[in-house]
Amino acid sequence: MASKDQVAAPSAPSDPAKPAAKRGIGDIIGGFVAGLYSVPEGIGYASLAGLNPMLGIYAGMVPVAVAATATGSVLLMSTLTSAIALTTGGILDGSGYTGSQIPQAVFTMTLLAGLMMVLLGVLKLGKVVNYVSNAVMTGFVMGVAILIMVGKFDDIFGYDPSGFSNKVVKAADILLHPGDWDPTTTVVGLGTIAAAFALKKVPKLERYALVLVVIAGTAIVWALGIDTLLISDVATIPTGLAALPIPSASTLPDLSMVPTLLLGSFSVALVALAQGAGIRPAFPNPDGSRSSASRDFLGQGLGNVAGAFFQSTATGGSLSRTAVSADGGATSRVAGYAAAATVVLLVVFLGPVVGQIPEAVIGGLLFVIGVELVMGRVPDARLAWRTGMTSRVLFAVTLLLTLTIPLQFAIIGGAVLSLLAFVVSAGSRVDLVRAVRDADGWRLDGPLPAAMPADEPLLLAYRGPNFFADVAAFNDRIPAPTPGTPSVLVLDLGALEHFSSTTLKSLGKLHERFAAAGSDIVLAGVGDEARETLRRTALLDVFGEQNVLPGDPHLGGSLDAGLQRGREVLVGLRGGA
Repeated sequence: MASKDQVAAPSAPSDPAKPAAKRGIGDIIGGFVAGLYSVPEGIGYASLAGLNPMLGIYAGMVPVAVAATATGSVLLMSTLTSAIALTTGGILDGSGYTGSQIPQAVFTMTLLAGLMMVLLGVLKLGKVVNYVSNAVMTGFVMGVAILIMVGKFDDIFGYDPSGFSNKVVKAADILLHPGDWDPTTTVVGLGTIAAAFALKKVPKLERYALVLVVIAGTAIVWALGIDTLLISDVATIPTGLAALPIPSASTLPDLSMVPTLLLGSFSVALVALAQGAGIRPAFPNPDGSRSSASRDFLGQGLGNVAGAFFQSTATGGSLSRTAVSADGGATSRVAGYAAAATVVLLVVFLGPVVGQIPEAVIGGLLFVIGVELVMGRVPDARLAWRTGMTSRVLFAVTLLLTLTIPLQFAIIGGAVLSLLAFVVSAGSRVDLVRAVRDADGWRLDGPLPAAMPADEPLLLAYRGPNFFADVAAFNDRIPAPTPGTPSVLVLDLGALEHFSSTTLKSLGKLHERFAAAGSDIVLAGVGDEARETLRRTALLDVFGEQNVLPGDPHLGGSLDAGLQRGREVLVGLRGGA
């Protein structure tokens, strides 16, 4: 789910044919950049949870290195994210633990969440996240993004009104009382926001904008002697080797807290796994090897189990940290080790600097992250809204729950909504079969090839309910197109009377995959309602009206039309040859 973790644009996989030395340098650079980001973002996310910022920083050490060793997705960076932080904070607020109990409660949740992830991974239940629909995930992430934006308004404006438990209501009260703002703090906070957005428009600097703004903002406040609240004013920041998270009796998980934190830890695990599930398709392994959600569950879980003994909050796959690492040239697990080592070195040698970072700068940083997250989810929100009433209700209700109740209950509520939708929608199992024509006509029992054929269109027929839980498995079964070798997939969708938003999103990604390889897709057997949904969501233009063929009362008619159009498209891709 959330943080900037959900909005970073995926990069193309690195070329495995690069010399090993260049790939190694890319891993170091990519890991270094990800490590740099881990410090300000770790501080900010820990602040969202109401924790000592060092716990957020520690999340970028041991969990990252262990997950890098064990996950199947070699580029995945598992660390603290905004959604995990907000969920953790909500659980702690309702736990009854205070003062010195809080850190041990955090470490206990980290251990429990990790064990749950490991169990799901060992049992190969990676598909469980497919049962959280796109509409629910979009509503949850949008809600989290809004909470991030407004969650630190008190630090940005230097005014902290009492009596509010809801972050949105509290933020509204702050905005309605400008006379109570601290002028100096407000200038620092709003200046941070303006500088961050300005730097993000500068070519080659946008990737480092947030890190640069934190450095510059801290330097300016220190150089000018500006009187504003610093991190060291609200938290103890150790320095040198003492800053390393060495295990001790007071920093280990407390098993007596398990009954109180068990349900909340399940919520944290669900949030973390749902976020991490988006990384595998966005960042495939550069060497072409296949991963699985279950293997990623296992790796993230082991990272949490280890992190629990090294003062880490719960962690999960971070799309933002994975993206900056990949953009920096990462191609292997070495990038994860480099990121963890970078954080260790920064803590040991620059620990005193962390305490000098102004709280208003961190608040501004989180506001920018929240805005980016909202903007990144707008297309998914629009898709869910336009798809139909069911997707619209799932999205709206989840968004409302996220903004009004503790996050650990909001994500569980969203999951329950998804399961209810499954009960209503599921009537049979999804099946994808190859259509083969012989002397007796069409038959639907041909085996699926390992790769797309180049000489003729491949005809596949979809049979089963229109339910999002099987969409990921459906896409995984479709043979991959070969770059440079044009091919055409004819997909008969006559079994579907309408499309869910998750199905539409999956079809869009499938088209992108084929288009990137110089291939194309023809949709056959598309009914009137389904075609109208494609039109409303602009996917009709994406596929091309001529490549979306109407349904036919007879299966053979749809397949004949699809085959004919597929051959025409294949000739066009080959340049008319």
